[in-house]
Amino acid sequence: MKKLFYILTLISIFSLTAFAQQKGTLKGKLEDEKGKPIVGAEVRVMSSRTRKVQETATDKDGNYVFELDADSYTLSFDAEGRQGGTLRVMQQVEEGKETKVKTYQLPKARRTSLLRGSVFDEQGFSLQGVRLKLQRIRNDEEARENKKIDSVKMEYISNSRGEFAFRLPPVRARYQVTAILSGYKPQTKTVDVGEDESVPLAFTLEPVKE
Repeated sequence: MKKLFYILTLISIFSLTAFAQQKGTLKGKLEDEKGKPIVGAEVRVMSSRTRKVQETATDKDGNYVFELDADSYTLSFDAEGRQGGTLRVMQQVEEGKETKVKTYQLPKARRTSLLRGSVFDEQGFSLQGVRLKLQRIRNDEEARENKKIDSVKMEYISNSRGEFAFRLPPVRARYQVTAILSGYKPQTKTVDVGEDESVPLAFTLEPVKE
């Protein structure tokens, strides 16, 4: 009986060790434009394989740490009063290894307009990991005059509550926003945003029928 207990204990230890080895560490730091740490910023990672979103906040030194399964991840940042950002290059996490992200600066937000909202499924549940693509398009007046407009293109990954936010130039403009999530039909909406205006926007995604 003691021998069996000993064998089972060893199996449990080996299993836990194997599980722990499946994780890798992703860490980095956020600073302002003067090189000072940004405290309490929201940091999000999204797995390229599962689309799962995980979140954390920077500590008093501006540092953040994730323990993650081996995979490649999209990394996004948000902080009150500062411009958000998403790293263009995906971060690769390997088993038992540490991936250090280059220190990222979040500049102070200039006077902006705001487009924010949430993404839901048909049952009203929040959808995380939705890729939202925004681009500025001509409004009716600009189209009639064939007016050249400033190019604005942004991307955002919805957080665990299905929320997203775009901080936009403080000018009257029209934007096209597309919500994309694997297993759901993409949805595109057009919205007009005024100068220094905060505009709500919601998406309800339909599942793809097999």
